[in-house]
Amino acid sequence: MSTSFGVMLLGTGSSLPARSLRNGDFPASLDTSDEWIRSRTGIGERRIAAAGDTSASLGLAAARRALEAAQLDPADLDMIICATVTPDMMVPAAACLIQSGLGCRPIPAFDINAACTGFLYGLSIAAQFIRTGSCRRILVVGAETLSRIVDFSDRTTCVLFGDGAGAVVVGAADGQGRGEHWFRLYADGSRADYIRLNGARLRPPASSPAEPRPTDEFDFLRMNGREVFKFAVRTIIELVSESLAECNLSPADIDLVIPHQVNQRIIDAAFADLNFPTEKLMVNLDRYGNTSAASIPIALDEAMRTGRAAPGDRVLLIAFGGGLTWAGGVWTI
Repeated sequence: MSTSFGVMLLGTGSSLPARSLRNGDFPASLDTSDEWIRSRTGIGERRIAAAGDTSASLGLAAARRALEAAQLDPADLDMIICATVTPDMMVPAAACLIQSGLGCRPIPAFDINAACTGFLYGLSIAAQFIRTGSCRRILVVGAETLSRIVDFSDRTTCVLFGDGAGAVVVGAADGQGRGEHWFRLYADGSRADYIRLNGARLRPPASSPAEPRPTDEFDFLRMNGREVFKFAVRTIIELVSESLAECNLSPADIDLVIPHQVNQRIIDAAFADLNFPTEKLMVNLDRYGNTSAASIPIALDEAMRTGRAAPGDRVLLIAFGGGLTWAGGVWTI
């Protein structure tokens, strides 16, 4: 007879580059300002990778902190999953570089690309391996160096994104009422043009935002902001409504919501329509911008370390991104 295991959060970690790029640091040629950016996005600054920072190195630092929080060693891991759209190289996977850096035994390690939804895709994959008993403990990382794929002469994208990594260790539940309750993953490739990065080649980081790199349609992230805004608002509303209905919960039953850190106007519009208490939202995009697959694990780690979330809390995770992709999950952490 098969055995099914619940899945619980064991530890979280994050890592951010030291360099902060504030709104006022963008050059006058970009025709923007701190007020313009804040009023449209809610972002005040973002972290930018140094020459020695990579998605794998940031992911490795976040992974070490997650293992420390979980009071585990690398030898305790059975799998590593890394969600990223900015791997150090196409081959090997960033997950393999993280595995090597940790000094793990030869456990499975692989990358996934679901854009900003990637971390929740990875978390869902990890949960399935644990539920079947194939693995006991899995490291899931979201890591990005988006400053290497944005065009610093395009104010519609370069003001939005930042670099960083977050990680969690998940494992078999201990029977104390903690674990995942609900997961849903979606994709719609017919709207692939809304968010796209055509080229595989990554350029070195800009030495200064005042010295934008040459624009190349095949090297930089492009986005249809108007359509993404409408998609994101609608998706948040649908995912929150679906999660509450499927789990037979009300907003009062949710202790914290961690949405993908995309844009304050998007988050405000969606949750105003839902009539959801704003004090239950975990938002840190004002300091870090949109870090794609890293945004939810960075916010989750901050929530755990600052006391916004604690073991036993019921947390709703919501993400959406290029693909188009979107996903939601409800966990008692």
